[in-house]
Amino acid sequence: MIHVPDVRATVAWYEKIGFSVKATYADETGDNFSFAIVSFGDATEVMFNTDGETSDSRRREVDLYVYTDNVDELYERLKDSVDVVEKPHDTFYGMHELIIRDLNRFWITFGEESVFAILMGGVYESDEERVKRAVDSGRVDGETLNVALAFATSQANKSIIRLLTDAGAHPPPQVDLQTLESYAGVYKGEHGISAEITVKDGRLFATPAGEQPMSLWPLDQVTFRPVAMAGAKLVFNVENDQVKGLSLIHDGHRIDLIRG
Repeated sequence: MIHVPDVRATVAWYEKIGFSVKATYADETGDNFSFAIVSFGDATEVMFNTDGETSDSRRREVDLYVYTDNVDELYERLKDSVDVVEKPHDTFYGMHELIIRDLNRFWITFGEESVFAILMGGVYESDEERVKRAVDSGRVDGETLNVALAFATSQANKSIIRLLTDAGAHPPPQVDLQTLESYAGVYKGEHGISAEITVKDGRLFATPAGEQPMSLWPLDQVTFRPVAMAGAKLVFNVENDQVKGLSLIHDGHRIDLIRG
């Protein structure tokens, strides 16, 4: 339930972007609504009540999160008629999202599972149908296909290996054990950020402070891709054959850590 200054206007706005009106209740004057319910699809219902206020703050007290089927199509339909906070983008937690504001300045996030999450989840679960769905989307870049192939190869899943190879995936470069072991250690950055790099069974792992280990797959001799983070790269900084630190590059942001 969201309290808004004008229930009737709010209902009309939500109806315009694709919500259905489930119920409305007139106020004492009969000119406005005192309460209303709208829905998005079969599973999402939102209630509006009176006595709320608008705000120009970046964030409000309530956000709506709506699961949908095609975020990109929704963006194309809405982009010229609503206030877009963030265009369609992939998140580190495996969602493809669009964020807009309603007329009262509340955020609405429309989200669906990202293609990266579908692909890597399919490889991890040996679900050929999910892998094929991701590949057929045409939105998986070559580096991600290569990482998925390496992961599938480690699981010896022949059908998924064949599917990825047919889509253009190539085995990642080989990095010898001595090089991998040279990257092992604790790396620290500003504001208490730290991560430990370890080697296990010939593979590299990164463990951010307080988090679970993430497997890293090579893109070249110094650049690795965290399997669990879409669009992220981890680059080791090597000077005169000495590992000085690493950089995490994600969504245009760079975090540098120095080896302890």
